[in-house]
Formats: sequence, C-alpha cells, structure tokens
Amino acid sequence: MTFKTAMKLPMLALASALMLAGCSNDPNQGAVLKSLKAEFSKIGKKSTPATVSKSDVSRVLSQTSGPVSQIVQSNLGDITVILVHIETNGPYKTYASASKQTVTFRQGLVTATRGLGNDMMSAQAAGTLSLISGRRSGTSKRTLRYLDGANDVIAFEFDCQMKVVGSGRVNQGVVSANTTKMTEHCVAPTREFTNTYEVDSRGMILSSKQWVSPIQGYFDISVLRR
Repeated sequence: MTFKTAMKLPMLALASALMLAGCSNDPNQGAVLKSLKAEFSKIGKKSTPATVSKSDVSRVLSQTSGPVSQIVQSNLGDITVILVHIETNGPYKTYASASKQTVTFRQGLVTATRGLGNDMMSAQAAGTLSLISGRRSGTSKRTLRYLDGANDVIAFEFDCQMKVVGSGRVNQGVVSANTTKMTEHCVAPTREFTNTYEVDSRGMILSSKQWVSPIQGYFDISVLRR
C-alpha cells in the first residue's frame, strides 16, 4: 500500500473510534463494547467526526480494570479513540480495538501501529527513550519504518533535538501527576515533525502529541489509567 492509496482509508479511522478491546479478559467488556458501538454507529451517520464524551470515558474506566488510553487523531477530523491494553512484551505494551487495530508503545512512545492505514511497522528510538527517561535535553537519531506499494519496507532516518521546556501537571481519567514538559524536533531529508511530551518522575509519557505516519499524522495521546 502506498501513502497515496492509504488516503482512501479514512473509514478505518472512523472504525477505530470503536477501540475497546473485545479480547480483554474483563467479563464486563462485552457490555461496554456493545454500548459504545451503538453510540458510535449513530455518530457515524452524521457528517461530524466521531467523538468520545466524558461519560463514555467514565463508563469505560468504571467497567474495566486495566490500563486505558485515549487518542485524538487530529489530522483526521479529531476522531477520538479509546484504547485498552491487551498485551505486554518486555518493555512494549500493545493496546487494541475490537476490530483488531493496534498501537504499541514503549514508555508511552508509539513504536508500531497495525490496521489504521499507512501503519508504522517499527521504530528504532533508543536515543529518544533515553532522553525521555532522564528528562533531559540532547540529540538523538530515530528510524521509522513503513511499507511501500510493493510491500517493501522503507525507512525514514531522522536527526532529533530534544529540549526540556518546563514543568506541568496532568489530570486525565484517574491519572494525576506532576510532569516534565519536553519537545522533540526531528528532521529527515524529505520530512520533519515536532513531538511534545509530558513525562512523569519514572520517565513515562503520560500526555503527548506524536507524529505517527505521513497519512495518519499526529496523535494526541492521554493515559487515562496506568
């Protein structure tokens, strides 16, 4: 799939508004999923983008017990996505939807997506993660990989500059913490992006704006329960 043909996939983003993992072990998950599907099906019939209300978030948090995050796809009409954790593989945590779309994080940094269109296949970001862990300024290199139209992996290699820009506090879902605010500007020969992070005392990203791919653009990500 090329980046151009991936433009034809906005409905996948709309489907991702149903991101509540039906494969969870939580016995109440099915009821929550059914309720959200009904509400989002009504939204999908309108011309406005799908949204998640505060009551939706409260219901998910009250009827599930595991980690929950929220993503707003700002490049795709501010479609809002609720994600629940389904798998841990070492330092990597994967969150998934009932329709099997997934986002994988390390310390809250996006390292892979599947099923969204123009997916990030993998990321090498050890330098970025080290700076985030230490909450310090510095330079690093980052490699992001995608598939081209021939299903060959293509890689973008970025030179990145991280800066500590201040302190903050997040209050979202059931998460409340003091944070260090950081920005990361990354440049490659054909593109560039600027990510922002709010990092807790353990080096975990709790709130962020992260560039994911040329088509998906930026995700605004909030950890609602750790």
